[in-house]
Amino acid sequence: MVSDDGLFIKQLGSWLPYLTLLLSLFLYKRYKSYAFYKYFILYILIIVIVDVINAVFFTVNNLILFDIYTFFEFNSFALVYYHLLKDKTRLNILKALVLVFNVIYFIFYYFDFYTMYTVPIEGIVNSIIVILFFIELLNSENILNYKKLLSFWLSVAFLVFYLTTVPFWSLFYSSIFATRDMFYIIYYLASIFQIIFIYGLLACKKTEDLY
Repeated sequence: MVSDDGLFIKQLGSWLPYLTLLLSLFLYKRYKSYAFYKYFILYILIIVIVDVINAVFFTVNNLILFDIYTFFEFNSFALVYYHLLKDKTRLNILKALVLVFNVIYFIFYYFDFYTMYTVPIEGIVNSIIVILFFIELLNSENILNYKKLLSFWLSVAFLVFYLTTVPFWSLFYSSIFATRDMFYIIYYLASIFQIIFIYGLLACKKTEDLY
C-alpha cells in the first residue's frame, strides 16, 4: 500500500479551509446581509475546528471524531440552504430530508455501524438539496446573473464535492477497495471544493436581492 503521508495535495487540502475561513471573515461586511452567509462561515469553522482537534488530540483512531463531525457538518450545510430556498414545497422537502438524515444518523450511531452508511447517504442528501436550489435558481430572475452570485459558486462547490464522493465512500465502506491507495482522489476533491469557495468569495458582489 502506498502511504498518502507527505502528499502535496493532502497538505493543500488541509490548509485551504483555514484560508477560506479567514477570507470569509475578512469579507463579512460584503456579504453580511445574506441570511445564509453566517451559516456558511459556521460550516467552514466546523471543518477547521475538527481539523485542529484531530491534529492535537488524535494520532491513530479518529473515527469517533469524524462520526461527530458528520452530524455538525450536515446540519450546518442544511442551515445554509434553509436560508437560501424560498419555495415552500422545496423548503418542506429540505426539512423532511434533514429529519430523515438525523434519524438515520442516530439509529446507525447507536448500532455502531453508522459511518459505513451515513457518509454516502449524507452525500446523496446534500446533493439533492443543492439540486433543489439550482431548480429554484433556474426559475428566478437571478439566473440572468448567476455567475455573480455567491450562492451559485457555493452550490457548485458543494455539488462537485458531495456528488463525486458518494461512489468513493460507497466503494470504500463496502470493502471493494478498503485501502488508502485511492485517498488522493478525496484530497483533490477537497482542494477543488475549497478553491471554488475562494473563487466565489473573491469574484462575487452583493447582487442576490432574493437572499
